[in-house]
Amino acid sequence: MHIDNAPNDLIQKIAALPEVKFIYEPVVMALGETKSDDQPASTVKEVGEWGINTIQAPELWAKGIKGDGIVVGIIDSGVRYTHESLKTSWRSEYGWFDPYNNTELPNDDQQGHGTHVTGIIVGKQGIGVAPNAQWIACKGCSDDFCEQYKVIQCAEFLLCPHDKDGNNSDCSKAPHVINNSWGLYDTIFWMEDTIAAWREAGIIPVFANGNNGTKGCAYSIYPAASPQVIAVGGTDFTDFLDPHSSLGPSVRNRLKPDISAPGVLIRSASSDNDVDYSWKSGTSMAAPHVSGAITLYLSANEDATYDQVYTALTNNVDTDTLTPPNKTCGGIPNTQYPNNLFGYGRVNIFKAVTALPSTPRPTLPHPPPKCTVWNDGYEISGSDIRAVSQRTAADCCDECRNTPKCNAFEFTHDNGGTCWLKDEDKPVNWVFNLAVQSARVLNPTNYLTTCTTLEDNTYYVGYDLISTERATAESCCGDCENTQGCKLFVWSNHSGGTCWLKYFKGTKVTVVGAKAGFLLRGPSSCGAVESNVDFVGENVAQQPADQAADCCAACHRNQACNAYSWLGGVCYLKVRRAETKVLDGVVSARVDKCSALETDVYYAGNDLWEVKADVADCCAICRETSYCNAFSWANGVCYLKSYKGASQANATFISAVVI
Repeated sequence: MHIDNAPNDLIQKIAALPEVKFIYEPVVMALGETKSDDQPASTVKEVGEWGINTIQAPELWAKGIKGDGIVVGIIDSGVRYTHESLKTSWRSEYGWFDPYNNTELPNDDQQGHGTHVTGIIVGKQGIGVAPNAQWIACKGCSDDFCEQYKVIQCAEFLLCPHDKDGNNSDCSKAPHVINNSWGLYDTIFWMEDTIAAWREAGIIPVFANGNNGTKGCAYSIYPAASPQVIAVGGTDFTDFLDPHSSLGPSVRNRLKPDISAPGVLIRSASSDNDVDYSWKSGTSMAAPHVSGAITLYLSANEDATYDQVYTALTNNVDTDTLTPPNKTCGGIPNTQYPNNLFGYGRVNIFKAVTALPSTPRPTLPHPPPKCTVWNDGYEISGSDIRAVSQRTAADCCDECRNTPKCNAFEFTHDNGGTCWLKDEDKPVNWVFNLAVQSARVLNPTNYLTTCTTLEDNTYYVGYDLISTERATAESCCGDCENTQGCKLFVWSNHSGGTCWLKYFKGTKVTVVGAKAGFLLRGPSSCGAVESNVDFVGENVAQQPADQAADCCAACHRNQACNAYSWLGGVCYLKVRRAETKVLDGVVSARVDKCSALETDVYYAGNDLWEVKADVADCCAICRETSYCNAFSWANGVCYLKSYKGASQANATFISAVVI
């Protein structure tokens, strides 16, 4: 039910009815922002349509697959139906509805957003992906904005088309695909029932994922964020991600976008007159590439279901040509697919149509949610641990999970964005505050136990994988753990706080303010305890401990530690076991951070230098030697190596690698 200008007393009466679950204020959404450069047709007709070529639609045209028999629905600003590229493909019967002005024939505003979108899907003159398909449309948007009630009216029209006055419905006239290049970042999923009705009717919904890429991760707009739709990100002609293309995951932690498509400088029909064309950019242009691709697929596979289409498209994408931005969103590395940047990859409709239906493509399950859904307009009455500057609310979840004792958090726009991290182990006491978003951590963990103690004023040069924006060094540990190949990190205050994630320990240098830490890879092996024996000197740190057994874990967390001595409730963490002396009450042991020793094995080549030492000390010596990652030992000498070479049988040697 939609009520214009409802007075408060009426709202209260409706809210009191037991049948009423929710009351929402009307949502006003935006058409996808685009950049345009209108030019006469004579100027631009000679320009090749790079987007269509990139997804290999012409290869299907050559096989006679051009979208015949398929109808596409468009909810947008309207369509200039008389344009030369569109006039012959409009299905006039039940083909237009205008809930704004009740017009008889399709029309568009001066921006021409809907005309441009429609041209990309079905346009002739070389601009459309599926030029032999038909289109119908509904004016869900006007003057760059889309009113929720008008959009719902359009959705109902496309589900079961009717005449311009809303009468004489004929559900058999519903389209096969509906393109939606509009939306809004929203935590309320208000359209799910409508989308479910589309899906039940066999209609495939496609949505632009939005143009919030510069805001960071987790800014997919809704309804693209819905799990029931295909959300589309944008790429450019070099297969880079469009910097404006919104990044996932969704506010409910679902992987988004689902797929990507060309969306930068796309030529299509202009609403200025019947012969002009224009270039526009945005995910508004990427989504119709996918809608057109689905149209071609359905033309070749007439009875394909949503799941079959989704599988075919996502199992046959291009990924090897993509260049991902230096970002990790939702804990998925940017080089792993699917991810929250491109989705499964960039669409290739020729591969999707010509691949065997049983062609396997391994896919990964969506990562489990780390935090609850945002509770808009409520703060948490609890104990603050600390406040962290972050530009977006999406970053608060990782900040909390990476902070000891934090299990709930809030986000406000104070000082450009602030996460308020809280220790709240009781049932949360929610307090209404319109300026606050809040959430809780699911299955809180203390990520700091998975990384070594931070080294102050320390920087390891080179060997970067990626960088992430983090306000504190403590938050880098979780990023390293969730990035494939990461072994260590360095944090600096660059750009308000940056984690430099690295795959190899380079040269150690002193940089004031920098902090470094290493990812712990499995438990260390603590050697035999030596009672009443003190390991003299070589101290790197000390910390209280009730018993000597606690020192092993403490050494494990300290990157420089390879041995310890315990005395009087204190662990003395040491670089290595060197000189020893008898001292009553002391308990000492080595802590081995290398693989199990391989007897009768020699690692060939990659030698750094030789050090005389017991085999039990080779691991510590290697770990403290720049570029050393493995060793072989024989006859009282450690042969330090940059890498593990080929294993050769040799009864004289014992070998291992640093873990």
